[in-house]
Amino acid sequence: MSHLLPVTTVLGCKNSMLREGLRHILSSTRFRLHPENLTRGEITLDHAAQESPLLFILDANLYPSGLAEGIWPLKQQYTQARIVVLSDSFNLEGMKSAFQSGADGYCLATTGCEALIKYLDLVMLGEVVFPSAAFLAAISTHADELDLSKEAPTIKISSLQVAPASEGHDSPIRTLSSREAEILQCLMQGAPNKVIARKLDVAEATVKVHIKAILRKIRVANRTQAAMWAVNHLASNSADASWIQSGERLAAHSLR
Repeated sequence: MSHLLPVTTVLGCKNSMLREGLRHILSSTRFRLHPENLTRGEITLDHAAQESPLLFILDANLYPSGLAEGIWPLKQQYTQARIVVLSDSFNLEGMKSAFQSGADGYCLATTGCEALIKYLDLVMLGEVVFPSAAFLAAISTHADELDLSKEAPTIKISSLQVAPASEGHDSPIRTLSSREAEILQCLMQGAPNKVIARKLDVAEATVKVHIKAILRKIRVANRTQAAMWAVNHLASNSADASWIQSGERLAAHSLR
């Protein structure tokens, strides 16, 4: 990565141990630490720092009232900056709040050193990163609690329709076919292609074609991001996405 531009990196850590740990991890990388630690107040960067790629790494513990409190002001002040949240444990609502406030990444403090550096590189390339395994486990548990999936590894799906809700004419929801909506719900439950194909009685190749179409329509890069998009946008009890309908109404998935 030596050919990549150096990145002015500002840490916002609640305790000095975390800061020193990050300093050690990033010491031989292109992420050049700013000498000042970001506290809950504002930080003023000189012109040279603002002209180079800029990254903020925020400790979730620094904002007990909500991550939006720290992310939103930074995004307003430094519009081109990337922001990564570092959390002690995975919290689905916390991650959702972080991304809604403008964060570009959500990582766990338990992430390995090399993996963390790769995550930061991806964020600087414009990607959105988050712990996919923890995310899928969280939404799977959430589905179990809502009685949407009782028997592993089988999944429960219903006859789905895309409703012309008040999402606006350009909303990706309006472009999904009923079959794509069914498959998207399966992705939201973490189902692999083989399970989806078996439940829908179609070929696995057909499932792959539909997934490619879904990714294109909702403008995400992979199935994990598609599942996250579904959790954020599709809910049976939401006025903006009342697209899941059947003879029996499914329990609400809304995370809004």
